[in-house]
This record gives sequence, structure tokens and C-alpha cells, in this order.
Amino acid sequence: MSTILRPNSHSNALQQSNYIAEFKDKNEYEQRINSAWRRAESECVETLLEHSEISSELTDKIQSLAFDLAHSLRERKGSGGKAGIVQGLLQEFSLSSQEGIALMCLAEALLRIPDTATRDLLIRDKINQGNWKEHLGQSQLMFVNAAAWGLMLTGKLMETPQQKSLSSLLTGLLARSGRGIIRKAVDVAMRMMGEQFVTGETIDEALKNAERLEEKGFQYSYDMLGEAALTDPDAERYYQDYQDAIHAIGKASTDKDVYNGPGISIKLSALHPRYQRSQMDRVNDELYSKVLNLAVLAKNYNIGLNIDAEETERLEISLELLERLCFEPELNNWKGIGFVIQAYQKRCFYVVDYIIDLAKRSQKRLMIRLVKGAYWDSEIKKAQIEGMADYPVFTRKVHTDLSYIACARKLLAEPDYIYPQFATHNAQTVATIYQLANPERYYAGQYEFQCLHGMGEPLYENVVGDKAAGKLGIPCRIYAPVGNHETLLAYLVRRLLENGANTSFVNRIADKSLKVEDLIENPRQTIIKTAQQENVLGAKHPHIPYPQDLYGTRINSSGLDLANDAELSVLNEVAASLANTQFQAAAMGTAFSEPDTSNTVHVINPAQHQDIVGTVYEATTEQAEIALIQAANAQHFWANLPKNERAACLNKAAELMQQRLLPLMVLLSREAGKTYANAIAEVREAIDFLRYYAG
Repeated sequence: MSTILRPNSHSNALQQSNYIAEFKDKNEYEQRINSAWRRAESECVETLLEHSEISSELTDKIQSLAFDLAHSLRERKGSGGKAGIVQGLLQEFSLSSQEGIALMCLAEALLRIPDTATRDLLIRDKINQGNWKEHLGQSQLMFVNAAAWGLMLTGKLMETPQQKSLSSLLTGLLARSGRGIIRKAVDVAMRMMGEQFVTGETIDEALKNAERLEEKGFQYSYDMLGEAALTDPDAERYYQDYQDAIHAIGKASTDKDVYNGPGISIKLSALHPRYQRSQMDRVNDELYSKVLNLAVLAKNYNIGLNIDAEETERLEISLELLERLCFEPELNNWKGIGFVIQAYQKRCFYVVDYIIDLAKRSQKRLMIRLVKGAYWDSEIKKAQIEGMADYPVFTRKVHTDLSYIACARKLLAEPDYIYPQFATHNAQTVATIYQLANPERYYAGQYEFQCLHGMGEPLYENVVGDKAAGKLGIPCRIYAPVGNHETLLAYLVRRLLENGANTSFVNRIADKSLKVEDLIENPRQTIIKTAQQENVLGAKHPHIPYPQDLYGTRINSSGLDLANDAELSVLNEVAASLANTQFQAAAMGTAFSEPDTSNTVHVINPAQHQDIVGTVYEATTEQAEIALIQAANAQHFWANLPKNERAACLNKAAELMQQRLLPLMVLLSREAGKTYANAIAEVREAIDFLRYYAG
């Protein structure tokens, strides 16, 4: 059986580099990044607290500025506008409410459904879940009240009449005749929501729409909407969209550079349908050439190109591609290479070290966008499903906020090698960055802020512009999605989940029942206060159990991280040690030394026919009869065995299978041609069933 790891041979620079002094070589350095997310959350928080300490004088300045920004933002909300519409919807239909969930289900699913009948069924199902009447008059924004009226009325229309009154007859009549109208109305409403988040359906339209805020000092980074490509045609279409966008952006900014002109953000998963660790050869051969071509094109126009952050499992391969890019001779003397890192990852603090070191080794000034993270819900759920030892992300938002500050300090400390781009909608975070960067010594090109189109502009209207006009004088770049409504949905749902959560600053700022002081609390103080209440510093969220504790007293089976080189190396050793092993299977009680060769079956690896996995000696009729008799004789003993002892047998079997996860995976792969991902799933399913029935 061939090994599953590949030699790292794509760049001589990888072999020649001198790494940070405390590490012997690249592998040791990467191992720290790989293992960082396995550290306990409390241990991570302790490290972050050490590196985010701020003097009391500076803290006072931060809190004062944060209060002014938050107060101004809250007072501005009464003026409405597009941002006010989104804000009102997030606040009125909270994602923690039944109505909010129904609305989001509708938003995500409606435009995906091609046929009218299924759309009608969805509307009837989801709208009947909500008590929309409770929301009437709760918002001063006419759009939100109109949405509440429409949803309440629609819910009424879709109800089944309970009594034969004139009212119920009218309701039934409207229900029969009005679903097309309802369907169209909801469809239009969802499209109106989408318009708040998309800069334009085409790049030319987006560039035109951006002119208004560019005149106020805002800048843009355009993102061609589209999630991970599933097919080669998908990937080629996104690749062409990126090329067209770079040409359009470049031609529209001929007199600007990477710092004061527009740029582009690209998703690597959109450029290749197999952007994953198990396909690294294809990633390095097929995907990388596309990324390099886009980078060269962006360099020719002197615009910035940012590689967007994606799920945790893709971080390491993204870093590997970034490293290759930094050492490309074609990109010499270009300062437009950008990369996005997520502060909610527990290893982000160490990824910053890696990136700074990479910038120094390659003699680049990298554009680094620091975000808090957009896949939190799915990262938590994925770790639970896959039986990971811990979570790769922080389980408390305040820990992410602290991580953001600690990482920001590192980025600001290396102005010759890093151009920091701080993406946040939180007034307290903005104030912290502003003061940490020392506003008295600010210079053009030191750093910038970033925000999402349709959500962050109101906050940054007090940041962008001349100090003489009462602004902070710091540039802000708007992350601007471009695409039609069909490509919007996944992005829209992620943005609403991210900013509609009850811990989100964007959501909470509109809640007049909350004091501004509570909205801008220093994360260090919050963590210390929580530690005093719980007697643990940096403890994970109490309502998010570790993956192994997901089922309470029943232990969840442990999985294997197939995106982690350290775990793959161990699997590789087991696979190599069993590559030539031939297994035997026969009826219980049969001597393998004297098997019945008349019913012999040789098992061949379906993916590698020269690999004989082993031999099965099929049971004879007599052996089957003996087995049945023995089973019948054992039934009385088993039935009278105390239930705890029977359960212990099942749990013991589960424990043995868990201990032998890797050999069983290799056997399944050789015998049935399963991928390792499928093999893990099969073994874990058996373990979970054993434990379930034991319980």
C-alpha cells in the first residue's frame, strides 16, 4: 500500500529558509501551529492575556473613544437608510427566536427551489411557525413593520380554518387564490434583503455604485460571490470571473496603488473542486497555477489581491500556497499579496508569527486582513460530528475579541513587513486598534480598517475623513460582494448568522435596553470578571460540551483529523506496517493450520489488484449448524446475566475498536477500497452503536 504523505518539493525556498530562532526547522515550526488548537481554551487565554496587557492610561482613552463611536452609531440608527433596514431586521427578528429561524430558513431556501408547488409548501410550513403578530409596532423602521405585517398576514392566510365563520371562509378563499401573490412577495422581500449586502450584480455595476462612498474616502475590496466550486466548470467560471474583475478594477484605478486603490479578494475553494488536504498534489499542480496567474495579473495593475480565509481544515494548505506565492520571482517588488486570518481560531496567535516570519524571509510587505471569523457555527458542529479532541475555535466570543487584540499588536509591531487590515464592526475593537497604533504617529499606509458592505459603513463614517472634520483620519476598505441573487444566498445566511447572533455588537447596538457601557466592555475585564464568577480563568463556554461529551454520560467516539499532518504521519506508519499483512478469517473453532480449502476465497484490494488482503475460509454446513446450537445453548446464560455485565461487554468491544481505529481503517481501505474518511465513519458508527445499546 502506498504512503499517503507527499514530499514537500514545490519550492526550493521551503528548504533553504532560516526560521525563527527558537525552532530548528520548518517542520517543528509548523507542528506548533498544527497542535495549537488542541490546547485547552484556558491555556490559550492565559497566553493571550500576557500579550494583550494595556496600560490604564491607554485603556481610558480606548473606552472613551469606544463610547463616543458607539453612542454616535446608536443615535444614528433612527435615520434609517439601507444599513438601518438590515439593523432593524437583525434586531426585530432575532435568530434566537422562532420567527427569526423561520425567516432565515425561508431566506436560504426559497430562491434555491425551482418549482412553484414546492415553494408554496415551504412558505406554508415556515410562516406558520412564527407568531408574527407579536412583532407589530416593535420597530420604528417602516420596512421592518411592513415585513411583520406581511408575515403575520401571510401566516394567517396559510392557516387551516378552524371554524365556519365568514372570517374563516374569507381566509380560506385567500389561501386558495393568494399563494402566488404571497410567493412573489416573499421572493421580492428576500431580494430586497440581498440588495443590502451586494454592491452590484456585475463588477462594472459595483464599481459604479462604489463611487459615492469613495468620494467620502472609503476604499473597496471586491469579492466575486460564489462558494466552493463543486465541479471543474464551476471552478473555471469563477476563475474567469476573477480575471474579468481584476481587469475591470485595474482599469478603473490606473492612478492608484495597492494601499489607496481598490483590490480583489479570492476564495481558493472557488478555484478548484478538490481544495482539500487529501488532494494536495492536484492543489499544488492545478490550483496554484491559477492563483499565480491571478496574482501576476493583479501585480500588472498594481492592485491588492487577498486570499480569503475559509474553514479551519484548509488553513495549512492555504499557508503552503501563500509561501510558494511569496517566493515567486514574477511577483518581486509587489506589495499586493494579501492573506486573511481568523482570530477565533486558537492557533491564530501563532499563525501571525509564521506570516511575519514568511514576510521577512521573502522580503515582502504582506497585506494581512485580521477578521474575527465567519464559520463559527459550522466549525463547532463539525468538530462534534467528527469526534475531535477539542474545538479549533474559541467557544466564547470574548476570547475571540482578546485574541484579536493580541494578534493586532503583533501585526502593528512589524510595519516594514505587514500592512494590517483590521476588519471589525465592533466600536470597542476599532477604538483599541486606533489607540494601539498610536494616532499621534499615524502615517498614510500604516494600516487600515475594513468592514462589510451594507453593515459596517455607519460605524466608519466617524472614522474615515479628515480630523479637522471630527473624524479619526484612518482609511476603511469595504468588503464588497459582487454577484446575482442566485449566488447570494449562502453568503447572506452566513452574514446574518454572524451578525444576528445575540452576542454580536451589530445586533446589540440596536437594543436600546442595553447601556452603551455594557456594549464596549474591555474583553480583558470581561474575562477576569467571568473568572471570578466561575473560579476558572478562560474556561470554555459551559453550554458547549467537548465533542466526546456530546451525548452526556455516553462517550462520543473519537475521530481522526485528516487535515493534520501529524495525525496523517501516524496513520501513514500504520498503513506502511500493515501493507503486506495478509489476514485470515474462518468459522469460530476452526484451526487455521488445517482449514477446509474447498471453500476458500482470496480477498483482493479493489484499488490495487496485486495486493492480496487475506483469505476467508467459508463455513461449512456442519460448522453453521454447530454455531446455531452453541448460540441456542448460550441464550439462557446471556438472558440471566445482569444488565450491567451485558452492557460492559458491549462497552469493552467499543473500547477495543476505538483503540484499534487506525488498523481497522487500513483494513477497510484495503479490503473494500474505502477512502480513509469513509473508513473512519464506519468504525466510529460501530463504536457509537455499541455504546448506545450498552446504555
